[in-house]
Amino acid sequence: MPSPINAFWWSPRRDLRTLAHELRDHAPAWSRLALGPGRAFTNHGDELSELVLAEATGRPVRWAPLGREDVVAIGSAIVPYLTRGGIGQIWGTGLHTPNVPEGKAAAIRDRFLAIRGPLARAALQLPETTPIGDPGLLVRSLRPGLPRARRRGTVLVTHFTSHMTAVQRRTIAAIRSTGVRVLPATLTPSAMLAELGAAEHVMSSGMHGVILAHALRTPATLVSLATPAASEAPFKYHDYHRSVGLDVRLTAWNGLLTEQGRSRARALGERDLETADHRIDELVEGLLRSSAPLRSGH
Repeated sequence: MPSPINAFWWSPRRDLRTLAHELRDHAPAWSRLALGPGRAFTNHGDELSELVLAEATGRPVRWAPLGREDVVAIGSAIVPYLTRGGIGQIWGTGLHTPNVPEGKAAAIRDRFLAIRGPLARAALQLPETTPIGDPGLLVRSLRPGLPRARRRGTVLVTHFTSHMTAVQRRTIAAIRSTGVRVLPATLTPSAMLAELGAAEHVMSSGMHGVILAHALRTPATLVSLATPAASEAPFKYHDYHRSVGLDVRLTAWNGLLTEQGRSRARALGERDLETADHRIDELVEGLLRSSAPLRSGH
């Protein structure tokens, strides 16, 4: 039987240092989320590491802190890896920003099996041959094809920080009042995949809502829930979108309160799928090939 593979992903439930940061910086959001569905102090995108690593490697997966891990996969964990003593291989992990601690990246270049996108690859000065792709895209192989039932409804995937202030919470309530179903980031990966795969349209204020929708062939809209709405998406969004041949399009939340606005956004999401779909298949194949060194756990 294969031995377990030790993987690190962002997890306040398991990492006391991260939990302390979250209680200090985002306590109002977590207190609200604890009242709803899902698991407190989790994020469906990061937790998905367990599912996709098991799919790619055929090995059981268990969480491990940086410094004891065999691999880091889903998430923007390169800088924590560099600054907190990561030792494992890096498979599809990304960067929050293009800023990398000087002199540190060169020492770990041989540990990269894949990187999230071409912008992070350039920032880390990795070879052009380094495979790219967010491992979250592997849900396409976990959930192949389309749902048997007809897709119905629009959902909004919220980032946990979207629940921080009363203004943000009123924004979410305004969207919910239009009939959009709100899905908190604390849902389990399986529950989130079931929701996104059955939806007609996914609106998301976080990156992995968009990534998983694309993988499941559901039209997606990246939405800013800020007031006033943000005009530019962070680096990591550009990195992912570039990997699948798209440009980032950030939509203000108040443009999605009408049926006409949501229909227009859904049509643009459908066009994005036509552009990205074949490229996503290629990235999934590349991620599976690049995970070969992680499968030797006998």
